[in-house]
Amino acid sequence: MRPAWLLTSLCVVRLLVASAPASADDALWTRLTRDGAFKQRPVWSADGSLLVFARHSGSQICLFRRDLSKNSEERLTTSADPEYDAVFTPDGNSLLFSFDKTSPNQGDIEVYRLLLADRSLTPLATTTKGLSHEEWPSVSPDGKRFAFSSTRDGQQEIYTAPIEGGEWTRLTSDPGIDAHPAWSPDGKSIAFATNRWGDLEIALIRPDATGITRLTHSRGLDDYPAWSPDGQRLAWTSNRDGNFEIYVQPLEGTASNVTKSPALENFPAWTPEGRIGFVSNRDGGFDVYTAPTN
Repeated sequence: MRPAWLLTSLCVVRLLVASAPASADDALWTRLTRDGAFKQRPVWSADGSLLVFARHSGSQICLFRRDLSKNSEERLTTSADPEYDAVFTPDGNSLLFSFDKTSPNQGDIEVYRLLLADRSLTPLATTTKGLSHEEWPSVSPDGKRFAFSSTRDGQQEIYTAPIEGGEWTRLTSDPGIDAHPAWSPDGKSIAFATNRWGDLEIALIRPDATGITRLTHSRGLDDYPAWSPDGQRLAWTSNRDGNFEIYVQPLEGTASNVTKSPALENFPAWTPEGRIGFVSNRDGGFDVYTAPTN
């Protein structure tokens, strides 16, 4: 089972599908999908031409790739098991994603690599001690390692591992939950969400497991950190003002609400040109949008 905080920040959002009124900044938003099905973790290719996301359809969760220049879309695999939370490798040739091998009582989630040229699959972070969850991969800027969360040692912690195989490095050791790592563009920091201080906050840690720094101090849930392409800002989801919105904060500054909508916004991700992408129910259902951050 997924922890209660994740049900709060993910599954509750999925249930609230009523249309919400648009904000005054409606003309600045760009809507990229229009089917209304629940979606999670949109990500862009380095050149901005491709959008990948997971779409929920009943009990199925499938990965899709959308060619924004051609306005065309295709499913990336034919698996009947849930696949989600994909992210591009820096060379653009592969995706790393979470693969839920369903079982009678709960999923056994692992991180796989999908080679886009031939759609071949390679397991990267797999279960070794019974059922465990290896989720939310984030690739280092040099493409050699990836960060992810795992429950293999009990509580949910952050690890890194070589993409070509090898020993894992455990970055966090706390009774709380540590999840949703995001590797910085300069390779020097990994942002993640943690409830070690009470509710969910955003923290930073170095890839050598030193220097944990608390970034947010809010009364709500702060989750799903995402670095700007220049590495100078972080975006995340927060309900600190009553509903889930997208916030952006310079590393040496204060956070600002960049969506300012009565709708629900989640899963921030940056486009290569510096717009913020996310999933919103502002028009009914849940679709992928982009918006400026100023």
